[in-house]
Amino acid sequence: MDLLATWMPWIKFVHLAALLAWCASLLALPSLLALCPVTEGRVNRRRLRAATRFVYIALASPAAVLAVVSGTALIHLMDVYAPWFFAKLTLVAAMVLFHAGCGKLILVLRERPRMWPPGLLQAMAAVPVALILGVLWLVLAQPALGPLSLPRLR
Repeated sequence: MDLLATWMPWIKFVHLAALLAWCASLLALPSLLALCPVTEGRVNRRRLRAATRFVYIALASPAAVLAVVSGTALIHLMDVYAPWFFAKLTLVAAMVLFHAGCGKLILVLRERPRMWPPGLLQAMAAVPVALILGVLWLVLAQPALGPLSLPRLR
């Protein structure tokens, strides 16, 4: 148990640092994607694509992997299996889907940069904000969620 007590703060630190980087990247990606339709000039478009790909490939994706792996380790080390925790995992899964969707949009906007209006792409920023706030609320409040009950069919 001594080994666990020694490594637990480090695993938590890695988890929180990776989460901060991942969440910041998820907040930045919609803004970068919104610049695609309005960027003029071949060199400027190429620089924007490079910056967007860098944020996605070099920052967001490694941070997401680190956050998920360290979070999985913490689940097992801390024995957290409460109902609020499964709700949190659902929101984290939605964050992963948003992350993957941004990757798909990077590929689509490379071929057709004016496919969607910039306002719609910028409005996408509301999705990670809602997910991040939901995860924070669940982790900090740890509400007493009861088991989900489905309505009875007669």
